[in-house]
Amino acid sequence: MKITAAVKTHTGYVRSNNEDNYYLCGSCRSDTDMAEAAGRWTGEDRRLLFAVADGMGGEEKGELASLLAVKALEPCRFEDVAGTARVCFQRANDRICEEVEKNGGRRMGSTVAALYVDEGKALGCNIGDSRIYLLRDHGLLQISTDHNMAAKLVEAGVLTPKEARRHRSRHELTQHLGIFEDEMKLEPAVSGAVLLQPGDVFLLCSDGLTDMLTDEEIKALLLAGREPWEQAQMLVKAALKQGGRDNVTVLVVHTAKKRPSFRSCLRSVLSGYSGPR
Repeated sequence: MKITAAVKTHTGYVRSNNEDNYYLCGSCRSDTDMAEAAGRWTGEDRRLLFAVADGMGGEEKGELASLLAVKALEPCRFEDVAGTARVCFQRANDRICEEVEKNGGRRMGSTVAALYVDEGKALGCNIGDSRIYLLRDHGLLQISTDHNMAAKLVEAGVLTPKEARRHRSRHELTQHLGIFEDEMKLEPAVSGAVLLQPGDVFLLCSDGLTDMLTDEEIKALLLAGREPWEQAQMLVKAALKQGGRDNVTVLVVHTAKKRPSFRSCLRSVLSGYSGPR
């Protein structure tokens, strides 16, 4: 399976700093002074990792938290994803907590939404409210879990999903990186395994996108774009047009059948050739 991906992050129009970060098959926004960053990647579906992190803390602490989060991640075999993801999330949490202690207890934290891809399969793992979506056959499905009070109220039947989208409790996180052991148990959410199909589109994003656009608007823009780079640009632009009240980061992943090389086609033809008659 051929995989193509693109990412774009922007500070937005209200905040003065960009606390988001990303992991694109080994690359991230290592220079956190950069207000904007973007990247592309193409390759095969073997031990790939994509992620978006949304830092919290302000005055450069959020930037550091999200950078520590993505730097703690690592790709792995599909069979090892659940265990490796939990180890990496715990490692990131420990590093962030160490920084908190170094700074006299001044809190900072980060969300993470990570997508692992390996040999025809994908699996999402997240903590916080950064999301992972799958677009397939014109249907958009969220495969991540929102760790916030609004989601808890939906689960309890107090709010409808539509009401939760604008409810003030949507920014009250129930899980995030930067939690000390005596405060709460770190419990990342792990999605079910997804068997990849040609034409699948995965979207990873911070809440700077989902607070600005509805799922229907996101789906329409994904369907309007032809490739990851174009879709990422369109989504960020749309979030900014709606006000850009937060940092926004978008990472889009496409799957496609790998085209056979000329050499493999030639071998296939010759294998069925029996010589002149």
